[in-house]
Amino acid sequence: MVTVLQLSDTHLVRDEPDAGDPTSPDAGVRRTIAAFGEGRPDLVLLTGDLTNDGSVEACRRLRELVEPLGAPILATPGNHDLADSVAEVFGTSDTAELGSWRIVLVDTTIPGQHDGAVDVEAVCSRLDAVDERPTMIALHHPPDSPSTHEMFRLAGASGLLEACAARPHVRGVVSGHLHEAFERSAGDTALVGCPSSWYAIAHGGDTYRLDPAGLVGATVLELGDDGTLTWERVRRLDD
Repeated sequence: MVTVLQLSDTHLVRDEPDAGDPTSPDAGVRRTIAAFGEGRPDLVLLTGDLTNDGSVEACRRLRELVEPLGAPILATPGNHDLADSVAEVFGTSDTAELGSWRIVLVDTTIPGQHDGAVDVEAVCSRLDAVDERPTMIALHHPPDSPSTHEMFRLAGASGLLEACAARPHVRGVVSGHLHEAFERSAGDTALVGCPSSWYAIAHGGDTYRLDPAGLVGATVLELGDDGTLTWERVRRLDD
C-alpha cells in the first residue's frame, strides 16, 4: 500500500503572515497537516496554486511546512503560480514510482490565464513510453468537475478522458483548482478533486460562491498493491 497526501490550493504569499493569524494560508497548511496526524505518507503531492503571488519565497515556506512529514515531494504549478518558482524550489521531476504504482504530473497551466489546457498527445506519449503499471495522473485543472465556469475549464479535457479510457492501467486523475472536494468517474477512471487547505468554494455549473461550511483540508490517497485506488478526506483542524 502506498499513501499519498495531496495538498492543493494552499495560496501562500511572499511575506510571512503573523504567526498568530488563524486565517492565514500558512495556518491553513499547518492545521491541515496537524489533522493528518502522526502518520508518514510515502509521497506529498502538491497540485497547484501553491502560492497566491507566484513568489519563490512562498514556495520555499511551503516546502518548509511540508518537509517535516519526511516524504518526497512532487509539485505541479497552478494558475496563480510561476512555473519557474515551483521548479526552483521543488525541482522538475514529473514522475514518481512508488511500490507497484506510477504517479504522473501534468502541467495544465496557461501563463496569465485562470483556465487550463492539456496536451493530450504529449500525455499519451509519456504513458505509452513506459510499462502499464497502475498509474495515477495528477494535475491542477480537473478534466471533469461540478463547474462549467470558464475560469475552471480545461481545454483538451475530453481527449484526456478518452486517452485514459483507452489505457485501463490509468486508475485515477486527481486535481485541485476548484477548492471543492468531489468524486466523479469516467468509465473505470476515478476523478478526484482535492479541497483547498485555505478556504472552500461551492460550484454549480457556471456559478460559484464561497462556502464557509465546505470541506477545507486535504485528500489522502491509498494506492493498493492490487491496483485499487481509494481515498479519504482530511478536514483541517480549526479552533
